[in-house]
Amino acid sequence: MKRANEAMVGVSVLIAIVVVVAGSVWLSQLRFGGSDITRKVRVRTTGGLNVGDPVLLRGVRIGRVEGIALAKDDWVTVSLRLRGATVLPKRPVALFASTTLFGDWGVQLISHDHLPDDPEVHRLIDEATRAGNDMLPGAALPDVGQLTAQAGRIAGDLTLIAGRVNAAFDSSSAARLKSAFTDLSRLSSVLRTIAQGQESTLTHIGGNLDTGTALLAQTAKSIARAASRVDSATSRDQLQRIFGHTDSITANLTNVSDNLRSLAHAAAGQQQAFERIVARTDSTLARLQAGEGTLGRLSRDTTLYNEAFETVRALRQLVQDIQKNPRRYFSFSVF
Repeated sequence: MKRANEAMVGVSVLIAIVVVVAGSVWLSQLRFGGSDITRKVRVRTTGGLNVGDPVLLRGVRIGRVEGIALAKDDWVTVSLRLRGATVLPKRPVALFASTTLFGDWGVQLISHDHLPDDPEVHRLIDEATRAGNDMLPGAALPDVGQLTAQAGRIAGDLTLIAGRVNAAFDSSSAARLKSAFTDLSRLSSVLRTIAQGQESTLTHIGGNLDTGTALLAQTAKSIARAASRVDSATSRDQLQRIFGHTDSITANLTNVSDNLRSLAHAAAGQQQAFERIVARTDSTLARLQAGEGTLGRLSRDTTLYNEAFETVRALRQLVQDIQKNPRRYFSFSVF
């Protein structure tokens, strides 16, 4: 009975040892009878990469990170254990990136021709390539924390821009603009009223001139008829009637003279009105040129225009940078 218990204990210990060894082999991903190869990567920083993290090729796991060590000239050397049957792409490069939202990292092997459109990644890869061809060039992509910090900086820039817009278009600026437009509307109304008044006056003057012209034409016709009848009137005792016509012609001429006199007075009055209009217009333009009043200050002060221009240019540069480098600000991963 005692020997049976000892045998059971020995078997249990052996099974435990086998389980521990098998688990260690599985966790360390050792392959027996395989032909694994080791490739090294030169990189400035590894981000959150750790020993044991996966190595991926087109999303398929082909190995793991075997070691991470510091090198000279501020470089870091990362050793990758890969399956021997793996065919790497032409001009391979290694990108260290976060594979999940929980801080897990991995190494993605891609071709240099398929690098993301990020100037910073291209700079790091080119710098590692120039350092030597004995290792694969590598670069670490920003993690979720860095992207969050970048988003915070962008939000701060937008807040600053909004503040500048608020400073440029505050209530006082709106009030000044409203006052300027009100003054302009009032000036337009006054000019329209003056033009309408002068239009009726000029129409009246034109009517008087037409009337005077018609009277002069009638008078000329009467004189012509009287001249044509002078000869016959002298022989037919029509001198009395001629004198009567002469009296009526004289009366007509008197009326024409009175009309012409009223026309002259009306023209003189309209000339004074035009002089007042020109004087007012000259006064308004002089105030604008001297920078007086709301419109004058707006025509001389370029602060509002400069602030608006700088704000629009900052917004345009920010939008262009986001369109050109979206991976600098946003990162998506599927796990």
